[in-house]
Amino acid sequence: MTQTTKNLNSSPSGAGRPGQRQRERELRKRRRARRRQLVISGVVALLILIAAVTWAIMAARESSDQAARADAHATATANAVVAQSTQTANAVNAQATANVQSLIKANPKGPDTPPQVTSPVQKTSSGVQYQIIKAGDGDTIQSGRTVAFEYTGWIKGTNKKFDSSYDHGGQPFAVTLGQGQVIKGWEDGVTGMKIGETRRLIIPPSLGYGSGAQKDQSGKVIIPANATLIFDVTAVAFTQPPQQSSPTG
Repeated sequence: MTQTTKNLNSSPSGAGRPGQRQRERELRKRRRARRRQLVISGVVALLILIAAVTWAIMAARESSDQAARADAHATATANAVVAQSTQTANAVNAQATANVQSLIKANPKGPDTPPQVTSPVQKTSSGVQYQIIKAGDGDTIQSGRTVAFEYTGWIKGTNKKFDSSYDHGGQPFAVTLGQGQVIKGWEDGVTGMKIGETRRLIIPPSLGYGSGAQKDQSGKVIIPANATLIFDVTAVAFTQPPQQSSPTG
């Protein structure tokens, strides 16, 4: 009886406190829920990272493609500008050559005396008188530009010719204005001309050679002291700085 009573009062094998199994099930359920949440959060974070990396790669490729297209467009534009500039320069050079040939044909030699000119006499601020013999239709000549001219020069009063580019085979005389390469009166007189224009300049001694006589290598006086000079000049084309002497004979 005693043994039977002890067995009846003892707890069954595996039994716990009331509600323990339910709490354990809840804990396991919560742990599983947290693990799922962590897994889901990790997957979402990974997907976001993959999307960000993919977007960055696509953006970099698009930027690279845009840069390549921009470079290609810039190169094409530059090549077109160079081609157009070359074409324009060739056309200008061809026109200038044609102008020179036409002038040489019309003037196989510089006239011995100044041809008569009836156009109105104008005056620069420095005192150079000029007459427009033939209007030009090219760009305007300004200081700093290098221009090729055909010319003939005479002494006013005697009308004696002292120099002419036509007497040198029609080789144009190139001068960079504003560099002191020619007498002051020449620079002032041709500034404002247009390419293709022919102009007569009347230069007083103060803007020419003043009281100094100009002589050739043998000592012969070519331009006397205090001479007023007459130049008929034609602006042929813009060119490069000259490598030759000034037109003084």
